[in-house]
Amino acid sequence: MGLGSWSSIVGNVLLFFLVLGLAVTVEFDEFKRSLRSKGLFIGVFAQFVFLPLCSFVIARTLLQDKPVLGIPLIVTASSPGGSYSNWWTSLFNGDLSLSVAMTTVSSILSIGFLPLNLFIYIEGAYPNGTAIKMKWGGLFVAISLVIVGIVLGIFLGARVPKVKKVLNIGGNICGALLVLLGFFFSSNSSSPIWSRGWKFYVGLTVPCVMGLVISLGFARLVRLEMPQALAVAIEVCYQNTAIALAVILSSFEDDPSCRTRGQATCDIVGEATGVPTFYQLVQVFSLGILCLIAWHRGWSYAPKGTSLYAAITKDFQPHHGDTIEVIQENGAPERDMEQIGEAKNYDWYL
Repeated sequence: MGLGSWSSIVGNVLLFFLVLGLAVTVEFDEFKRSLRSKGLFIGVFAQFVFLPLCSFVIARTLLQDKPVLGIPLIVTASSPGGSYSNWWTSLFNGDLSLSVAMTTVSSILSIGFLPLNLFIYIEGAYPNGTAIKMKWGGLFVAISLVIVGIVLGIFLGARVPKVKKVLNIGGNICGALLVLLGFFFSSNSSSPIWSRGWKFYVGLTVPCVMGLVISLGFARLVRLEMPQALAVAIEVCYQNTAIALAVILSSFEDDPSCRTRGQATCDIVGEATGVPTFYQLVQVFSLGILCLIAWHRGWSYAPKGTSLYAAITKDFQPHHGDTIEVIQENGAPERDMEQIGEAKNYDWYL
């Protein structure tokens, strides 16, 4: 069994436990409350309509001659939100319950939207076909694992709540291992991510930044409070690159005979995995800038003027029983100060 086959198997196993660890944390009360938020619909629209469309435009223009990059970009942009969007939202005091609801809903909807977007936009971007061999059977294996992982995770979370913490920690570890696996393949390819052309860097940066800006703008247009708008922007910006990597490892394969035919691109898996790997770096950098701006401008639940140390270490999330006295200029509720100042609790995440 070759390296490609082993990577596909390992990728699918890690994908299953990643999704299982995400689904097991679903809290139905908070989930149902957040389903009524306009922010949820903005997030879903941006993730499954705007981002795939944006990636299609990039693939059709900048990456028209590089389907080995354009197709993985469409896969990455069509993936659901990543669980670490919840961590970013909590760290910088956006609306955490809305963030968790968006991650859950996008993970469930990706069962249908991911293959649909790939079918539409890959064919549209490269109507004349490509030399890249994408195994659609591998894609549907990955989607099937996502379905089973979500259903089983929700069932276990409801019936055996004491396994939540262990499974969620395991899921986070599997997600990190998937990212490292992608970094391994892209770093050992004939074209590592630090030696690509300008089209690679620009083409992967544009969808991520555009998704962040457009979602933040729409959230404010419909008059969401700034902490909710911040949660929406973080969710849309932070794609689940681990799922994208698993799909790529399952659906792409190298062509050993390409060198004898004089083709330039032989290390297809290595080049393809570089796309979600670099996209991961772009979204972390973009979110770091956004969250620092949000802290400085007072866009979060932390009152404007709160020190950066206090903002990232103290819990400013609204809880049941909070007294909402006034609405600050930034749209965030100013609550009873007795509720503020406790250290952040990440039990929801672990």
